[in-house]
Parts: sequence; C-alpha cells; structure tokens
Amino acid sequence: MKPLIILFVALVCLTMFYCSEESPESPPQNSTGKLVIKSNPSGARIYLLGTDTGKNTPDSIDNLEPGDYDGFLCLQYYDTAHFTANILKNLTTTKEIVLEDGLPFINFVWDYSIGYGGDSVRFSFLVNQDILMDSIIVERPIDVSGTYTKDRYIYNKELLVWKDQFGNPVKYFLPNYNLYYPRINNFNYWFNVYGQKAYGAQTYFHIFYYRMFN
Repeated sequence: MKPLIILFVALVCLTMFYCSEESPESPPQNSTGKLVIKSNPSGARIYLLGTDTGKNTPDSIDNLEPGDYDGFLCLQYYDTAHFTANILKNLTTTKEIVLEDGLPFINFVWDYSIGYGGDSVRFSFLVNQDILMDSIIVERPIDVSGTYTKDRYIYNKELLVWKDQFGNPVKYFLPNYNLYYPRINNFNYWFNVYGQKAYGAQTYFHIFYYRMFN
C-alpha cells in the first residue's frame, strides 16, 4: 500500500508542475505591431496621426494597433515629408524617407554704380538666403579693341548672410567696396559665381551673369 501512496503523490506533483509551466509551443500572441522610421538626413521630428510623438528619426513606435497610419516628418530647411504606414499584427513595418531640400533656388540680384567721371564701374549683389561663397570669376574688357582679362576672387566658403540682425538685405560689392573696373562700353562683363547653400542640403550652385554698358 505504501508504494502506491508514494506513486500517487508523485503523479500529483508532476501534474501540478506541468500545469504551472507555459508551453513553449503556445507563446502569448501580441495583437499589435511596430513602426520603425528612418530618414536621410536623420534628426527629423516624427508626427503620427497629426500628433507629435516626441521622437526624432531614426526611432520606433511600439504597440500600434493594425491598420493604416498617416504621418509626416519635419526638419528645418527641408520640405515636410508625408507618409502612410500599414501596421500588421506581430510585425515590424519600416519606413525609409529621403527628405527634400526646402530652401529655394539661389538667386542673385545684381546692381552697379558708376565712378566719378563715368570712366569706371563697380558691381554689387544681393542674395536670397545665406550662402557659403567659394569664388567669383570675372571676365572683363580692358580696352576698346576687345581685349579681355580674367580675374578670380577666392572666398574660401565665406559665409555671406542675406539679411542683417535688423532684417535688412545685405549688399555685397565685388569683391570689396573699393574695387572699380575700367568702364568699357559696348562689351560684356561676364561673371561666374560658385558656392553652396549654407543650410539644408547645402547644395552647390553656379550663377552666371553679364552686363554691357552703352
């Protein structure tokens, strides 16, 4: 009788042990999904369903109910990038978004002034945004026979701001306030300007301009 009692107790203990353990073939099911958002460049603010998530790319948002989610990314100097993410149960959805430069094209507004006696000229310009100036190449006539010379002015990525601290446009002379060229009428003065945007994608630019005097 005693061995039967021991066997009965052992069976009861084994049954209680297996009932208390989670079966490895039956993991708990998660009904939500995960969204991973990356951008180039990184650091963009993530908005989902019109709400600021408080996160910047690259980052993830967990425990989203299955379905479609509209969102957008915001980064200074870049266009707002809209996206739609389809979230699936128990899966991770990844969105990789390339941000587009939101700054306008570089624009120069040129002007000139005539020196004393009308025999010389100096050039100036305004820009429509901050730039990193690389160089300006000037091809100009030096006599009425049509002889030209070429001058190259190096700025070494100098920052030229388009407005001062009071919000007024800043005028720049070519390449400094005191430089006057001989004024030769009926011939073009040619200007090639090279640089890049100071912010955003910092894209490079080449501006071409010419002027003739009569």
